[in-house]
Amino acid sequence: MRAGRWLAGVWLTAVLGFVLAPLVVVLVGSFSTAGGRIFPPDGLTLRWYGEVFRHEPFRTGLVNSLLVAGVATALALSVGTAAAYAIDRYRFPGRTALRALFIAPLSVPRIVIGFALFVLIVTLTPRFYGSIAGVALAHGLILLPFVVSIVGAALSGLDPALEEAGRDLGFGPLATFRRVTLPQLRIGLTTAGVFAFVTSFDEVDTSIFLIRPGQSTLPIEMFLYLEQSQDPTLAALSAILIGFSVVAVALLVAVAGFGGLLRALGNGTRR
Repeated sequence: MRAGRWLAGVWLTAVLGFVLAPLVVVLVGSFSTAGGRIFPPDGLTLRWYGEVFRHEPFRTGLVNSLLVAGVATALALSVGTAAAYAIDRYRFPGRTALRALFIAPLSVPRIVIGFALFVLIVTLTPRFYGSIAGVALAHGLILLPFVVSIVGAALSGLDPALEEAGRDLGFGPLATFRRVTLPQLRIGLTTAGVFAFVTSFDEVDTSIFLIRPGQSTLPIEMFLYLEQSQDPTLAALSAILIGFSVVAVALLVAVAGFGGLLRALGNGTRR
């Protein structure tokens, strides 16, 4: 038993080290005075962080990414929550097919989704091409499977009798959902929202087909910068984004609790 626990601990440490090692390299490289050519660096500097904030395309891309991620997350949460509620609470012909339809984007490569949406938008509504709304709509489509799965898992753990009690007390369907169901979905909605926002913010494969010059999101600006320069500015920006992700997860844990977060993600994965 002790030997098994020791081996499990060694294996877990090795896996964590393998996963975290690239992040450590990026973080250390972002302070390098050698321009990223030597590791470990022979000196430390904050110069590259200054370059991040001085580079205008990064600032514009950040604003665009926040707008797209915010709109896409709101859209995915609205549609995904309604779909998850209908699928979980009602029995109707085609229910399984409807759920499969919402989960389908997970089985399609995002670069294929991006190209297909590019052809669709340019053919039907060319003025919509390159707009923030168009990119946000595409991201919302990608985020729907995650929202439907996580919120659906949260709904499956709720007792329908509580909703029936609300209706017996005189609440209508919308009032029952708002006052009885929605408060109990706090952890699931928060988890789905944070996960959707971070996923949209980091999306490249789909976005690259749907943007115009001057309206790029931050990940695409990073990709374009990498084609032109190999200095540690991108490492500094990546370190900032890593910190942003850590803060987002910390806030999520503070709201949902670590156990609630694991349950939400675990149930969503099983579904």
